Amino acid sequence: MAIKNTAWSKVEAGQIVDFTYKSKNDTKGTKRTVIIINSDYKYRKKSTGRIKRFVVGLQIDVAGKRPIAKNQLNQIFESFGGMEIEGDSVSVKMKDDTNRNKMATEKTYQKMKNIVNRYDMWRTYDRRECMKRRVYLQVDYNRVPQDVIDSFEKEQIKKITSMMENED
Repeated sequence: MAIKNTAWSKVEAGQIVDFTYKSKNDTKGTKRTVIIINSDYKYRKKSTGRIKRFVVGLQIDVAGKRPIAKNQLNQIFESFGGMEIEGDSVSVKMKDDTNRNKMATEKTYQKMKNIVNRYDMWRTYDRRECMKRRVYLQVDYNRVPQDVIDSFEKEQIKKITSMMENED
């Protein structure tokens, strides 16, 4: 399980990240592993009109608790459409506008609603609280099921061979 130090401003939708987060009722922070859905979700409060910023994601692991089962993780990857290599890390396939668009985030929730409700994993984190601590990008998440990795490798091989054939 390799990790890479990064900044919250560089985190994008679909990436798997580790960070420590202290919720309101906790006395100290807890390490969490999350698939990011939207790293800067803006919400206007009805009472004050102030804009609150959140990090939205699927929480797949929390320190001190059992992590999500591999078959459940496989369902999540399949519902998104698989995996992709983004820079030097493995991430979930997502549309580019999800990270910046409120409607795209809500559409993602509607698409994932049955899985999210079954496993209770959809979370919003106060961005201000998140920014207080470091965030680590998962370079290779060791809990990804082997069949997902195999299908990803086959897909990459097809892309590379088609690129090589087009060059000739």
